[in-house]
Amino acid sequence: MANRKRSVQMKFYITEEEKRLIDEKMAQLPTRRYGAYLCKMAIDGYIIYTDTADIKAFTAELSAI
Repeated sequence: MANRKRSVQMKFYITEEEKRLIDEKMAQLPTRRYGAYLCKMAIDGYIIYTDTADIKAFTAELSAI
């Protein structure tokens, strides 16, 4: 195993619900290996971040009225 392409191991914990969701998404693809799927998603997947700070500030102002 000294000639591994990927030599760094990562471990993390998930809930039963998160595992079920991962299993559902994996069922849509031909892969059956968690490591391959999670590595691909971590590198090529995308994150949608919505900045809601202005909405929170507006809501706070409305609540003060």
